[in-house]
Amino acid sequence: MFKNYLLGLYRNIAKNKFYTALNVAGLSLGIAIALFILLYVQDEISYDKHHEKYQRIYRIESDFNVNNKHDKYAIVPIPMGPALKIEFPEIEEFTRLRMFSKTLFRFNEKQYYEEDFYFADSTIFNVFTHEFVLGNPVKSLTEPFTIVLTQETAKRYFGNENPMGQIITSVLDNNYKVTGVIKDLPGNSHVKFDALISNATLVNLLGAEDYNSMKPGKFWRIGVFTYLLIEENSSIKAIHEKFPVFYEKYMKSIGDLINGSYNLMSTPLADTHFRQGLAADRPSGNKAYILIFSSAALFILLIAAINYMNMATARSANRAKEVGVKKVLGADKGRLIRQFLSESVVLSIVALVIALLIVALLLPDFNNFAGKTLSFNFFKNPVIFIEVIIITLFVGLVSGSYPAFYLSSFQPAMVLKGTVSKSGKSVGLLRKILVVFQFFIAIFMLIGTMVVSGQLRYLKNKDLGFEKENLIVMELADSAFRSKVQTFKEELLQNSNIISATNSTGFPGSINRIRIMKIEKDNSMEEQAVIYALTDYNFTETLGLEIIKGRDFDREMGTDGLEAVIINETAAKEFGWKNEAIGKKIHYRFKRDGSGGRILKVIGVVKDFNFKSLHNKIEPVIYIINEEPADYLCCRISNQNKKETLEYIELKWNEFDAKRPFDYEYLENTMDEMYKADDKISMLINITALLTIFIALLGLLGLFSFIAQQKTKEIGVRKILGASIGNILTSLYKEFILLIVIAFILVVPIAWWLFDMWLSSNFIYHQELKWYYFLLSGLLALIVGMTTISYHIIKVASGNPVDAIKHE
Repeated sequence: MFKNYLLGLYRNIAKNKFYTALNVAGLSLGIAIALFILLYVQDEISYDKHHEKYQRIYRIESDFNVNNKHDKYAIVPIPMGPALKIEFPEIEEFTRLRMFSKTLFRFNEKQYYEEDFYFADSTIFNVFTHEFVLGNPVKSLTEPFTIVLTQETAKRYFGNENPMGQIITSVLDNNYKVTGVIKDLPGNSHVKFDALISNATLVNLLGAEDYNSMKPGKFWRIGVFTYLLIEENSSIKAIHEKFPVFYEKYMKSIGDLINGSYNLMSTPLADTHFRQGLAADRPSGNKAYILIFSSAALFILLIAAINYMNMATARSANRAKEVGVKKVLGADKGRLIRQFLSESVVLSIVALVIALLIVALLLPDFNNFAGKTLSFNFFKNPVIFIEVIIITLFVGLVSGSYPAFYLSSFQPAMVLKGTVSKSGKSVGLLRKILVVFQFFIAIFMLIGTMVVSGQLRYLKNKDLGFEKENLIVMELADSAFRSKVQTFKEELLQNSNIISATNSTGFPGSINRIRIMKIEKDNSMEEQAVIYALTDYNFTETLGLEIIKGRDFDREMGTDGLEAVIINETAAKEFGWKNEAIGKKIHYRFKRDGSGGRILKVIGVVKDFNFKSLHNKIEPVIYIINEEPADYLCCRISNQNKKETLEYIELKWNEFDAKRPFDYEYLENTMDEMYKADDKISMLINITALLTIFIALLGLLGLFSFIAQQKTKEIGVRKILGASIGNILTSLYKEFILLIVIAFILVVPIAWWLFDMWLSSNFIYHQELKWYYFLLSGLLALIVGMTTISYHIIKVASGNPVDAIKHE
């Protein structure tokens, strides 16, 4: 029987090569796009699930509350992990990770700046699953100055040599012995590292008494990512329930002094990739995008299925006699339904094979574009295999369902007499509904493309409140170099192309220091967690900040070095100084008993500027003159002669710091880097939208081609009666323009609501929805639809009308 089905399918294909090719092309492209999205989504939702114990691993996080101001961080105080392990039997193990700041490492002649080296406890391999290629996981990180490399990092430094026991040296002249090599981390790891340095190294550098201290003050200084492995029969909930007792013992004494409290938060390891709203976290994913892509995949498959459905029902009259004959020969309705469904499923399988070839060929390019390391071997991955089978059956059954039931319902007597209409009312109505749905999706996707692209342009072009262009930032990692930074600055400023320079602990994109300070309120000084940067006298000038009240730092004012502070507008509002902030006091670096430190007076207020990504709101920040050289030097250079200017800076750099090669970043690039993930997502959404529209057009192309053929006689008669091609087009446009207008009316309120909600929930700063996004999308859909119709109608209308009538 199935052989007969295949034979019937072959004959149908032979008679309708063009329409079959369009159907298979649409189905193939639709399934291929859905598979790419499936792989992307599968990768996103499987983050960190390669760790064997991931269901028992939690990352703990900090919620500091000082004077009712909550500050939430992905990191916790250094002693938190060890103290929790002591107090809670529910914890089987803990491990800590601390980022090693960007540092130059070298081996013989090879040297690299490393940004993804971490300090780690030796217990890390008890918590996480990392496969060792060389070395012993139990002993590899127990000694000071030992390091475990990933395979890629080991190859970078040592090539094909055995790295075990080799020494790599940091710019600070610390020697690290290689004690292990692990396999490269999967791409779907939230914490990605290239090497792990033993925490015993920090203990050695800072002193065991200081690093391992559990004094109350240590619990109010954050610094490390900490992960807990919970006992099998326990839960994280028990730790949260008993945490108040822990707080009482370890933290309350300081909390009471600063009018603050601390709440321990936790996130299951598999959810950390999507955790948002925490400071000091790694870049995270966004569940909203997962929903968008998953919905897009479903829409694409539906459109591909609708294409098939439209074509099959449009050509139903051509198969009416086949149905009639088979029914006369004894075929029942069920058998006919099975035949037509089998045809659609077989075509879906053919489309799947083509789609798999497309995915195999384009996956490397997709990985490069999306920043992924996806692989596609669905025979080895049962989840992917099952999902591929489901997609194929879904497309085959959905696309073949209505045509199968419609064709099998023909009455043989009427069909054989030739009384079956080529376009029954029910099938005509369904076809119109499906065309409306296709235009609905096409217009929705066009609107989405404009909204996403517009928002990204907004993020990149919004006035941040400072002049980010032509600023270069250099990190001064060596303390000896830092001690000479003032002389270095003076040397640089001898060059007329270097306009100004400033030395600071942070610049936009890296202003993240936080400290408890006392803020002057009504007749009292109240503690508050404050973001701050230590700067020199040229900070506001170099960044181009606007002082809206008071004055700038002035070296001629003898007290500025010890007493002056500049704040931003948000700080003035949050501290309750809306009317007059000048002269207000801030107590900085006081001791636990409230004594010591520096009493600072506000001398100026700068206009708010975005020193973080526009995903974040502007926070209160203060600027204090630094008592000693800071970590970064920022120079504003002329827009002219940039190459020569950078060569001059490099020359002077080498005179002052022979240990490290000259390294710098344009601040503008650093700020743009914050939107790298948004860039990729935006491009993926745009490509997905355009391909979805293309698939819809394939279906409309075939449908309109067939409709034009059906109207051959009507067009011929109209021409004989004197109608021009323009008249014919106008009369036939009306129906399709109405369908597009209906789709537009339906899509506008839904799209406006969804995209407005998306902008509001994902961006602190965002564009307002533009009315022309919607109008342009509707017009584009109208133009494309009319162009497609016109092509086929003109083709038919340009022929000899007598031949058209004879043919009919």
